[in-house]
Amino acid sequence: MGLFILLSLALFSDAMVMDEKVKASFVLDTASAVCNYDAQYKDHTKYWCRGYFRDYCTIIAFTPNSTNRVALTDTGSQLIVTVSCLTKEDMGWYWCGIQRDFARDDMDFTELIVNDNTEDEANDFWSGKDPSIQRNRSCRASKIVHKADHSRMSILIICILMTGLGIISIISHLSKRRRTQRNRRVVTGKVLSRSSQINQASVIPTPL
Repeated sequence: MGLFILLSLALFSDAMVMDEKVKASFVLDTASAVCNYDAQYKDHTKYWCRGYFRDYCTIIAFTPNSTNRVALTDTGSQLIVTVSCLTKEDMGWYWCGIQRDFARDDMDFTELIVNDNTEDEANDFWSGKDPSIQRNRSCRASKIVHKADHSRMSILIICILMTGLGIISIISHLSKRRRTQRNRRVVTGKVLSRSSQINQASVIPTPL
């Protein structure tokens, strides 16, 4: 009976708890989610996924990895998720999850709402501040860095392909050259053989 209770607690306890069920932010701004979990799961892999249904959500990142706009930080008792450079397309349902070996993954959700920052821009205009410009610059800089990394990778792939084609071309040229030299040797041998036969046939024996 006691074992059954322990198993039930392990299966149905809330190991992962989201700090807020609804989060609101603005376009080009940043949103953060804090997912609290039991310390016994500090060595387990955590993840951040998107989708209305928990069993069919699309995993965006696992700890300790991050993506271009999603950063995961595992403190040992909290999973902190930071999403930067928000767009309207980022609106939706998200889940924090803990991978468990002998039980269903424990997950909790939040809904992310992304608003246009027109009201903030109006307030910043009258106050003489414009943090939206700074956010734009930051997001653009992030995109530029990402594009630069992508360009470097493309250049590296092109260089590898060109090097491979060059090596193949050199090998093909050497192979053709060897075949040509071999054919010349065969032709030369045949010519010499025929000349020898002609010379032998043209020799007239002298009578004794």
